[in-house]
Amino acid sequence: MKLHKNLALGIISGLEAILAENLNANDVVRRLLKSNSSWGSRDRKTVAKILYDIIRWKRLYLGIVDLEGKNNNDSHWGLIACWMVLNDHQLPDWEVFSKFKADGFKEKHDALVKIRKYKQAIPDWLDEKGVEAFGEAFWGKEINTLNEPAKLVVRVNRLKTTPEKLKYSLHEKYGFNTKGVSELPDALEFESHQSLINTVEYREGHFEIQDGNSQMIAPWLQPKAGELYFDCCAGAGGKSLHLANLTHDKSQIIAFDIFSSKLVELKRRADRNGIKSIKTYFVNDENKIDKFSAKGNGVLIDAPCSGLGVLKRNPDAKWLMNPNRMKEIQVQQKQILQNYSKLVMPGGKLVYATCSIFPEENRMQVDDFLTSESGKDFTLASDKTYFSQESGYDGFYAALMVKKM
Repeated sequence: MKLHKNLALGIISGLEAILAENLNANDVVRRLLKSNSSWGSRDRKTVAKILYDIIRWKRLYLGIVDLEGKNNNDSHWGLIACWMVLNDHQLPDWEVFSKFKADGFKEKHDALVKIRKYKQAIPDWLDEKGVEAFGEAFWGKEINTLNEPAKLVVRVNRLKTTPEKLKYSLHEKYGFNTKGVSELPDALEFESHQSLINTVEYREGHFEIQDGNSQMIAPWLQPKAGELYFDCCAGAGGKSLHLANLTHDKSQIIAFDIFSSKLVELKRRADRNGIKSIKTYFVNDENKIDKFSAKGNGVLIDAPCSGLGVLKRNPDAKWLMNPNRMKEIQVQQKQILQNYSKLVMPGGKLVYATCSIFPEENRMQVDDFLTSESGKDFTLASDKTYFSQESGYDGFYAALMVKKM
């Protein structure tokens, strides 16, 4: 692969935004590609791949170029140089690369990958936390799987089609090969990554892109037609849409969020999916949730979390997160559980979920809630951590609690 200067400069601007300005990698890549419309499809794929690879393996690469701990223009060019050499591409004869001893990169790589924090390119604190929570062997397997790029999985919208029909259509029209997923009746997993947003099937709402383990969460509520469900911290509504699908659009779902822009996106997605049962509710100082107290047959709390279960698709999370930030998030989780649990009617269900695998965000939060005044009327029915090494999908947690009659 020949790296053209304009692509390299685009990658540098992306790295500056992600690493120096701490902006979300997905947002940065999306804006970068949109602002460089002259790039062809191959160039766009190359830029995105290099950026995500560098963010995923940043610590290893910086160790190889002897710039660990640095976050400046030199280190960013060093990251590109390291990616090029390790992926067997010719390093351009540019002055900016002349300071790096590329001939020694692979030897340095082979030495560093004997140390897990370099091999998996993670901060010291995260490696220590993983070992403490899960033990050396289990953590080693889990972080190795979390560092693999995410698989492309979609959830079929049964209001418009079936998995069999969608599978056939995607293959016949576009040559996309997919397969079903055991335990996920509405899922199709793609053989390779494809751009789906321009397909007729996507535009007409025949499917939503949703990780396999993310599709495990909504069914914990066992939703039924004719009942009222609250999706708290709904975001852009992937799980609200799934709840609506599970009830054939015959329940009532109210999606809460503190960000109105996400609820606008949820409305757009619901329209595309042909779903009428979802209403949105913007929560702020004026719009309280008290009026919904004890009215929900089921409440889903997809709580804000560290995001350390979704490193496959958000590799920058390990650099944006730190122990102090995790503690702040745990305080938020505790408060959200206290507040939104009040919406569950007697005999109703409460599902608490995160996209983290760490106990302090998951079972420990549930146990703490159950011993509190707000949680005294709830009992834990079951819970599960969905580890990435067991499925190859993102890491998630879910707990089902039932309120006493």
